[in-house]
Order: sequence, then structure tokens, then C-alpha cells
Amino acid sequence: MERARILLLDAAPGELLGRELERLLGHGRAVTLNLRRVADHARARAAWAGRVDFTDFDAFDESALLSETVRDGLGYHAVKSRAGVPLRAAFLAAATNAMLANRLRVVGRAGVGTDHVELAAAARHGVAVTHTPGSNANAVAEFTLAQLLALTRDLPAHNEAAPGPLAGTDRTDGRAVGANPGHRWDGPDRPGTGRAGDRPGHGSPGPLAAPRRGLGAPGPLPHRTTGDQ
Repeated sequence: MERARILLLDAAPGELLGRELERLLGHGRAVTLNLRRVADHARARAAWAGRVDFTDFDAFDESALLSETVRDGLGYHAVKSRAGVPLRAAFLAAATNAMLANRLRVVGRAGVGTDHVELAAAARHGVAVTHTPGSNANAVAEFTLAQLLALTRDLPAHNEAAPGPLAGTDRTDGRAVGANPGHRWDGPDRPGTGRAGDRPGHGSPGPLAAPRRGLGAPGPLPHRTTGDQ
């Protein structure tokens, strides 16, 4: 049975690349990875040599993209992009040339939108175009909320005012979990007693709940009332 040849135009970041490659290989695909956006070429080659083929070119350079597409007359059944590499009429014509051993059948994008593909030319050459709308909706929403909180509560300034990195492990010297040296938290629920309720985030106001000196307590979120201009 013929193995579908797939060209990954731009690599997924970090550990996501490994998961993506494992899944494609698990489906019996013949994968060629473009190393141009891979942070550590040597590590990628060592990890995937013998299982994945490699190339290295600027996918946003149309001439380089065309050269890779027709290299050795092999071609690819599918190309996948994350960053929306422009795939125009010249590429689609070259990738579907009858002289290639493997003609392009599908263009996939790991993201939202198909405006990077010349859709009329794709339809003319019988190439399907797919994308993944909504796949990153949760991440976008989380990022947006994080930015709103950072701006409305002035979190960068509070972070800069912190005297040092926070510890993330239990302590035995009487200081609160996460407290900095010199910031002992005294009170009826003083930490260090071993009770879960003594720890910040477990029912008691940890040392970070107090406003930083010179910054004041965070104010209420801004709002508008009816009639505001």
C-alpha cells in the first residue's frame, strides 16, 4: 500500500512536535520535516533519524518552496502549515504536475483560516484545503483574560516589586509556603504548623495577599455606567 507523503512546512513548537510526528507516523505516513523553524536541528535529527526525512528551506520564499516541492520528481500528497505559509497558483500547479510521482491532494493548516491558499487555483487542481477552526479557542480565551487581569490589576508592577523568586515547597523554618526571606507571616493561622489551611491558597490569606509597599492595594476593576461617554 502506498504511503502518503506529507511535508511539514513549519514545525510545531516544543514537545508538540514530537506528539505530531508520532501521530503521523502511527498512521503510516511518510513525513518530511522542514527544519527551518526547529530550534535544535541536531537534536531533532538524532531523535527522528531513520523515521523522518529532513529538509531545510524558507517556506515563505516561493522559489525555495517550489524547488522542494518538485525535488527528485517525488512530490507530496499533503502539505501542512501552522503559520499560514502562502500557497499560490504557481505552487499548486507545480505540486499537482502529472510528472511527479506523488501529486498534491490536500493542504492542511493547524490553525484558523484559509486565506493563505489561492482557493480558486486549489479547486481547479483538485486540491482539498482544510483548517482547524476553534481548535485553539480555549487558549485564546485564557490568554485574553490573563492580559485583562495583567492590565487592570497592574500585575507587572506587582511582579517587579516582589523581592525575589517565590519558593514552591513546604518549609520547616517557620516561613509560609511561597514566602520570601524576611516576610514571615504571623497571625492566628501562622504557617509552619502543618495544617493545609495555613497554606496560601488553602483557605488562609497567604503573604502575597497583602499589598506591596508603595503600590497600594489593587483597586476595583474599571466599569462604565449608563450615560457614560
